[in-house]
Amino acid sequence: MFDEAASRLTTLLEEGSGPTAARTAVLAACSGDRFWTTGFARAGEAPPAPTARFLTYSITKTMAAAAALRLAGRGEIDLDAPLDRWLPDFAPAARLTLADLLSHRAGLYNYGGMPTYHAAVRAGAEPWTEDEFLARCRAAEPFAPPGQQFSYSNIGYLLVKRLLERASGLSFAALLERELFGPLGLTDWSVPTTRADLAGLHLGPSPYLGGDGPPVAVAGLYHPGWVSHGVVAATALDTARLLHGLFTAGLLAPQLAARMVSSWPVPGQMRGRPWVEPGYGLGLMVERDPQAGPCWGHTGGGPGCTPTAYHFPGPTPLTIAVFTDGEDGDQAEWMVMEAADALRSPR
Repeated sequence: MFDEAASRLTTLLEEGSGPTAARTAVLAACSGDRFWTTGFARAGEAPPAPTARFLTYSITKTMAAAAALRLAGRGEIDLDAPLDRWLPDFAPAARLTLADLLSHRAGLYNYGGMPTYHAAVRAGAEPWTEDEFLARCRAAEPFAPPGQQFSYSNIGYLLVKRLLERASGLSFAALLERELFGPLGLTDWSVPTTRADLAGLHLGPSPYLGGDGPPVAVAGLYHPGWVSHGVVAATALDTARLLHGLFTAGLLAPQLAARMVSSWPVPGQMRGRPWVEPGYGLGLMVERDPQAGPCWGHTGGGPGCTPTAYHFPGPTPLTIAVFTDGEDGDQAEWMVMEAADALRSPR
């Protein structure tokens, strides 16, 4: 069935069109206690090695949330307490909780629509500091009361990262190693912090960085510090095994895993994407429709690649990651759903 899934995804890869469509990808799957991975490509392209590492972009949010839940499970932090204990230098902290930040319900602005942000990234500028991100996004002035409105915000996860580092006394990378990757025996990952750290990653030429011109190489121009909350680089397999481990290997206590996937509806339509009734839990995108789902995970997006990883619970739990070298998130998400259909179909 894994070979059939890879064959179907190769067809979807060939059907991709436009400058953001992928040329190559890696598929990884975990089913029960078994796992597989393979690289595939369009005709005329060399498939990437299954061990190729990609930037996981916003899948890093799932990792940060899982680390937070691990600390909460030991009583080191409280998901529902005001944040002023850990973030006394952040003016709205007394009105916010960690759960608000993790579920994008803190009423914080984002930088995704800021022309100054995109101009600086495309120019190869040095990234803003954490305090600059907060100031430029007017983080001290929430636009809505906490807990009332979903609004996706990288700034919220910048604050999550700051809180986790202060509560644990560890760097973000060391915390992820202790709480997630280490317990699962996963080693094909890193937290890049400089342009040089991107060398050797599997990244396609970026239409986004090219702007109105042709796509350009990511390495050498892009700085991972432009992901304000930090970014993990990893293989598709290690990412799939981590997500699988959260829900099948006891990495999270059952009550914490249940809370992580308990979601609120995400307003609006997602045309072109496979979501029927999208929701967001704690660091997880969740399909709330009982026929289309259940499934949960995250999609990432940024210069040079699109990582996706989703877990499908059931009698034989299944987790699938598809990492592409394109910037078309719709294409990558449909690949995950196609692979899930192939792997769950009877022989």
